[in-house]
Amino acid sequence: MKKHRFFAAVHSIETGEEENLATFYIMNTTVNLNGWGVSDKALEEALPTILRKLIGCGPDYRIDAHYPEPIGVGRFVRSEKPDGYAMGTAEITDQKVWEHLVSGEWGPISVVIHSYRETCSKCLQDLTHEEDPFKHDCIANGEAYLLIESFVFERADFIDYPAVPQAGLINVAAAETQVPLELLARFYETQSHQASAVSWNETPTAPVDRSWDVDATEARVRAWAGGPGKEGVDWAKYLTAFAWYDGDDAENFGGYKLLHHDVVDGRLHVVWSGVVAAMQALLGARDGVDLPQGDRRPVYNHLVEEYGLFDKDPPEYHESQSKQDSAQGPGAHGGSNPEEKERKNQLDNELQERVTQLENQIKDETKAREAADERVTELEAKIHAEIVDRVLEARSKAGLVTDVDAEREMLSGQPEAILLQLEADAVKTAKRLATRTDPKAKYAGHSDELKTAIEDARQRLFGRRNT
Repeated sequence: MKKHRFFAAVHSIETGEEENLATFYIMNTTVNLNGWGVSDKALEEALPTILRKLIGCGPDYRIDAHYPEPIGVGRFVRSEKPDGYAMGTAEITDQKVWEHLVSGEWGPISVVIHSYRETCSKCLQDLTHEEDPFKHDCIANGEAYLLIESFVFERADFIDYPAVPQAGLINVAAAETQVPLELLARFYETQSHQASAVSWNETPTAPVDRSWDVDATEARVRAWAGGPGKEGVDWAKYLTAFAWYDGDDAENFGGYKLLHHDVVDGRLHVVWSGVVAAMQALLGARDGVDLPQGDRRPVYNHLVEEYGLFDKDPPEYHESQSKQDSAQGPGAHGGSNPEEKERKNQLDNELQERVTQLENQIKDETKAREAADERVTELEAKIHAEIVDRVLEARSKAGLVTDVDAEREMLSGQPEAILLQLEADAVKTAKRLATRTDPKAKYAGHSDELKTAIEDARQRLFGRRNT
């Protein structure tokens, strides 16, 4: 059983005498930006499992991420599936949350499911028991997606941003124009592009000491996605290496920012140095990065997930005095402050110095590890040679060696366990040879005396001699 998340949003709210009800657009059957989708039959069968399931948020009404033990603020009481998509109505029992919904401050939700059967949408191979089904060739190559054919709903959490485009759009539609739900169910295919944080999806991690060269990395990512020219690029693959993209410029390389993945052995891997560089740029280092202010927190949340893959604690979020901030106009932040600028440059220099120290430390530790590995290899070779000499001597004593050079060559290619067994056998053989007794000697008396004795016996018995 595996856990997946799907981002959706509120559709409508209604107030009764004793209950506050909010209806949410939950899920459809099209593939989402995380690379998976559910079948219509699976959605039909799973929908009843959302009833009485929790809808929650983080401690202190935080909605920046999923939390292992969310605060329950309501439960789903109704569900329906009009036309290829699912809706759920929840009774909101927390008054503060209800006020956030009514005011329009809250809306998007993230639905958590548990899957029981997963297949490749192209070749239909069963991937249920695969540790990472996204490594399947069809999916890894961008030719297919992970099709979930059996699942149940676990819960839903409020979030502060829609990780897929239609979540936010549904929220706006609910407040302003009440777009028909039949249209909303197809937003993956029909909604217009816009600037957005890239939806996070777990990818393999590169070794933590992997170096980061953004230009070389970008060239590899372009080639992996179908480049180097943009004419052959699969832009859906290309964006997975970044934390932000501009949907209105999604078919140009300049529309993608904060690269932090690299291609290793033909697969996309997240690189620790790239994640750190992206987070530093987001928070204002080296003149920051030009992003819409509303996208900065979602991008931060994306990078926090990457930090978690390396078991690292992310820096605290703060608004960046970046190019985008300054684009708001003269005086937007109280004008140019020489002391603040000097302090920022000082922090940048200190940060760069620390990064350089860490890079040098990693290089030194790598060299030390390589030297230790080389020494271990030498010691192992020496011990093996000593064992070979010992076994050769034992087999020679046992009379089992006819050609010493050929025997040594043969023994040198054997593992230690085989050599020790050969030595034990040779020792046993040598012991048996040392304790062996020779056969008794035959009668060695003089032949004439023997003949005389034989004839004397014949005379006594038969009264005659032969000679």
